[in-house]
Amino acid sequence: MPTNNRTEHRPKEFLVGVNYFAGWWRDLPNKYVVDGLDWRSTYPERVALLGCFNDQETMDHEIVAASEHAVDFFLMLWYPPEGVEEPYVERLNYGILQFLRSSENHRMFFAVEFCNHPPFAITDPILWDHHCEEWVQWMLHPSYLRIGGKPVFKIHSLRYLLSQCSNSVELASRQIRRLRDIARVNGLSLLIAGGVTAFEPYDNAIRTLAGTVDFLASYMDVPKADNSHDHPYEHLVDFAELGWMHHEHEGVAPYMPYLPAGWNPKPWHDPRPSYIFPNDSQWTAALRRIKMALNRYPRLRVPNETPQGQKMFNIYAWNEFGEGGIVAPTTGDRWMKLEALRTVFGDD
Repeated sequence: MPTNNRTEHRPKEFLVGVNYFAGWWRDLPNKYVVDGLDWRSTYPERVALLGCFNDQETMDHEIVAASEHAVDFFLMLWYPPEGVEEPYVERLNYGILQFLRSSENHRMFFAVEFCNHPPFAITDPILWDHHCEEWVQWMLHPSYLRIGGKPVFKIHSLRYLLSQCSNSVELASRQIRRLRDIARVNGLSLLIAGGVTAFEPYDNAIRTLAGTVDFLASYMDVPKADNSHDHPYEHLVDFAELGWMHHEHEGVAPYMPYLPAGWNPKPWHDPRPSYIFPNDSQWTAALRRIKMALNRYPRLRVPNETPQGQKMFNIYAWNEFGEGGIVAPTTGDRWMKLEALRTVFGDD
């Protein structure tokens, strides 16, 4: 069972994951500069204390900080680099390589989330097999997250997978089966998560695809609202909790809930609504809400070797500095979010 150190073997009641986005590089163009202006000068409270760029030193510091504050794993976003007209697109995946190279990686775990939202997709079967082999090799690493002995892998969106397979449920299912087959050759039985929205409509296609994965999960969803002003943070958590209940009562598979650390994409000139960042009491209350839900609702569990399942959830996000999903220490919040995490989940 996962622990915060590979040398330990004590099972944990709760597992805390945080999504990791490796999109921060120094060379221009980069994601800090929009319309020729580095937005950190306008939003200085979002400047990262452990390092603004995804380099090895930053990763080492982040692993230590996260592992010492009750974070059990990074769910690391991986993007297919082929066919995308974006400078430095391959660097989006450097975070995984930096984690693997880190001398600190014994402290916590990592897992891969295959990001297949547009414009990212893998439609070529040969290329799919190639990347499956790549993912499976990472799964052999001792720091790769396993639940009940099975490596965890997430597909960002089942809906996008379906559309990228010409809306053929059979083709999409075949890709998932092929991943399992390649893992099996390497002695691994996988625990695959299928990405859905907070209120996914379970039509026949998604119901069928849900039957090919082991559990469902969401990255981040935002309630509809106007963008004339910033809305209360609690609205994000209320919306997420309604989504937990949707999947608890109407879902077709076990569901790993998500918790938003924030949403405010103004630096990237995103027209969607923005929300006020949580203060200490609001963030602590949100953590306690998801802990209560995990205790109360049995379908909000990930399958493991026990009848009860594994209580675990994922936070959006460690370092989505441009969108506002931020758990990493910053000049604005300092270490508040991590300290609250340790307070609520550190005794497990």
